[in-house]
Amino acid sequence: MLEIGSRFGDYTVERLLGQGGMGAVYLIRDPLSGAAYALKLMTPPKGEDEHEWRKRFAREAEFAMKVRHRNLIAVHDVGEDPDSGFCWLIMDYMAGGNVAGRLKAKGRYKVNEAIAIVVQIASALERAHAAGVIHRDIKPDNIMFDAEGVPHLADLGIAKFSGDAGKTTTFTATGVIIGTPAYMAPEQMLDSRRVDVRADIYSLGVVFYEMLTGERPHGDSSVVELMAKSLKGEELPSVRKVRPDVPEAVARVVSVMCATDCENRPKSAIEVIKLCRDAASGMKVKVKPRRRRASRRFARWRKAVLGVLQTVVALSVFAGGGWICGWLQGRQLRPQPAVQAPVVTVRQVAATNYVEVVHTVTNFVDLSAAGSDVRQD
Repeated sequence: MLEIGSRFGDYTVERLLGQGGMGAVYLIRDPLSGAAYALKLMTPPKGEDEHEWRKRFAREAEFAMKVRHRNLIAVHDVGEDPDSGFCWLIMDYMAGGNVAGRLKAKGRYKVNEAIAIVVQIASALERAHAAGVIHRDIKPDNIMFDAEGVPHLADLGIAKFSGDAGKTTTFTATGVIIGTPAYMAPEQMLDSRRVDVRADIYSLGVVFYEMLTGERPHGDSSVVELMAKSLKGEELPSVRKVRPDVPEAVARVVSVMCATDCENRPKSAIEVIKLCRDAASGMKVKVKPRRRRASRRFARWRKAVLGVLQTVVALSVFAGGGWICGWLQGRQLRPQPAVQAPVVTVRQVAATNYVEVVHTVTNFVDLSAAGSDVRQD
């Protein structure tokens, strides 16, 4: 879609980060501040749904810009490209990859590491749920890490906003299941438009299971098989069957989060956090705080202010140096204090027959003390 090295507004396109059926994500950089961001381009569906898609994209993208949390990927700017027709978002760049890549490269997580990630993502979900947003696509690919290793929940692209019941969701082609089947709650597979916060809790529980065991609870089952299991009400296998060293209390938290009947799950993300902390009692769970990153506008403003300050300092040093040089030069031109000169020096000056020189010398020497030794011709 975009050429590497080309410009996108005020940014330089550096490389392609990923590509899917509805668009692509690029790494872009602000040449003024040097800050890196992720640019997500999305292709609206063609046909009669395009206009409605664009309207809801604008509404939900604006909402995403307002929702802020230390474990949510911040959206800084949104818009549409009139030439290509693409819709785009500029977001925080996550340099640390995602849970899916980590599982593939290193295998399952340590128990305390998995709990720390679940607690932080649950905190982000609590913020989104309080704002009336159901994510509906929590999976390892959408839990990403910044350069410091802090997890962030990504992609509100198919989120369900309050008041959306019965409406066609956005950012998704019509006629397809909304979400990723391997992580979807049973009720979401039956009707993705009528779910609540407990569907997100189920999906996070499946991710929790995968982080602890290194594999999905249902393996590589097809969509049809997953739907059949949902209709039968089959519960997920226990984590301890795959990994016996997981504490029983932690395994119970996973089972409760992934209960087939949504009535048996935690009612909120806050309850999930409490269950995780109770289960981790006696374990050292390190939750890294996120360092705030300056917004794009603030970064530019800061860059400009620093430039002005550097200029002022340089001019001050230059002007101060000139003043010091002038002051030193003035010191050299000032008359020096009178010094008692020896009489012999006066004789030598007087012997030159230059009377004006003798007069000059008398300004500094008391000639009365010299007596008859001073002669004028």
